[in-house]
Amino acid sequence: MNEPYRRAGGPAPTTRQERHGAWLARYGLVPDADAELYRSYALPALIELAYPGAPEAELDLLTDILGWYTILDDHFDGPAGRDLRVARTLFRRFEDIVNGHGSGGRWFAMPPAPWANGISAAWTDLCLRQSQGRGLVWNRRSARDWRDCLYTFVAETVHRSRGSVPSVVEVLMLRRHGSAVFPFLDLLERVRDAEAPSDLRVHGQWHRLRMYTAEAIALINDLFSLAREERRKSVFNTVLVLQEEHGVTRERAVEIVAERVRLLRQECEVLRTALVAEFPQCREYLESTRTLVEAVETWTRTTGRYNGPNSQFPGVSVASLV
Repeated sequence: MNEPYRRAGGPAPTTRQERHGAWLARYGLVPDADAELYRSYALPALIELAYPGAPEAELDLLTDILGWYTILDDHFDGPAGRDLRVARTLFRRFEDIVNGHGSGGRWFAMPPAPWANGISAAWTDLCLRQSQGRGLVWNRRSARDWRDCLYTFVAETVHRSRGSVPSVVEVLMLRRHGSAVFPFLDLLERVRDAEAPSDLRVHGQWHRLRMYTAEAIALINDLFSLAREERRKSVFNTVLVLQEEHGVTRERAVEIVAERVRLLRQECEVLRTALVAEFPQCREYLESTRTLVEAVETWTRTTGRYNGPNSQFPGVSVASLV
């Protein structure tokens, strides 16, 4: 995947997948041996589904952000996710960058992980790109949402290092923020070059819509990634935590989570309808939150991230989540 983009004098990348591959190669984020697996994730396809009609440059940025976060998540499924020093050091570094300090801020010795410097440099690039052209309020809100999201890696590492299992309440909080939905909801405003008005942002129903949207997406991911998490012996999946905490069967836990997704989506429709009536000028933005959920739902059916050998499980289909 990376090699074609390293050749001097080679043709410039023309497709989104090629441009994303060139960006990954610049920072050494995906080893050539993992390129085929990474391509099977089909992240550019997810972005195109989630942000229809967005400008090409914005789709490129969104694909790079999603790719970066997915790669970081995969690292924390490995040794980094059991080393609290690595997790805390990386979080402080990422926090410094997203707060606007970049390489000129406080200095932190990078952890002894060969991928840490590349992923930190890539994050600096992404923070600069996503903040360009945005106002102070949006940038502060986005930075806050990214800090909350990235801190979940530290919280999860605490559990792994102790061998403990989070409660259902805690795992729902971790999954809402750790799914990176809040930053990607912020980016819905960026791609339309229209920030949500202040009277909408302070509205209680808007905050509930964001929270329910994030939870619905996180739970859809939990359902379709279940077999993958079981193989990796991860406990950060709502289905697995329900089994552990309440002693229910796998099938019953799946049913509970699927029903929760349906209820969340129904409540989101009620909230959207009310908000559109009060803020008709924000109809497109508010309805795009539904598109985001639908995009993830569609993507989970075919992505190689969840649909490899032995990744299917009984009792859940995309149709059952509608």
